Amino acid sequence: MAADDTWLLAWDLSATRGLLVLDGTGLTLYREIAGASRVSDLFVAASELLAGANIAPDALGLLGVGRGPGSFTGVRVEVTAGKVLADALGITLMAPESLAVLAAGAGADGEAVFAAIDARRGEVYHALYHVDNGYPVVLMEPRIASPVSAAASLHAWMVREGRGTIGVGSGIVAYHDVWPEDMVAAEGEHPQAKGLVNLCRLAWGCGDTADPMALLPLYIRRPDARERCGDIKGGGIC
Repeated sequence: MAADDTWLLAWDLSATRGLLVLDGTGLTLYREIAGASRVSDLFVAASELLAGANIAPDALGLLGVGRGPGSFTGVRVEVTAGKVLADALGITLMAPESLAVLAAGAGADGEAVFAAIDARRGEVYHALYHVDNGYPVVLMEPRIASPVSAAASLHAWMVREGRGTIGVGSGIVAYHDVWPEDMVAAEGEHPQAKGLVNLCRLAWGCGDTADPMALLPLYIRRPDARERCGDIKGGGIC
């Protein structure tokens, strides 16, 4: 079976609007899942996509899941679902960084793409990639910082390398006035179906697969619940 004919089910729930994609045999079906329902509706939406393609779960050959960073709940659920389904179905799992998924959907070959997700609390998750034959190669590892600090790091890189960049993600939109003037903002702030599919298939072709039992979410910042527990632990409550 050709690589593009292998049925792939992939999702990324790191953003405020989640994305679920079914791709194979020349057909691509996708569903955007908004708000809190991106978690509760995941399996319902997956069943509907499979029914729309008239295939059963055992026809799937590949799974893909964004592993973060992003929404703590979304990242935790998407990774857990990927681990469970990959193990239950016995199929290959890819787990690209969610910032790389954004970059894969925004950049043309040879371009530098700066992906930023609004992390709330006046911070952004961000990373910088170079798109090489469709694959986002890391230039700046995923990290978290204030938008001003992230913009300063990006500007310094652009000056040093003498290159422009494309900016994509909810962090670009939320803090549109802080980014370097010569950065070109891409349309859309959420993961794109084409980017998620292409990145998962490229990862598969490169052998960049994930061990379901060893896969961990990429949080970068500690979950809110843990921080609140830590704040009151000294008082003997937690």
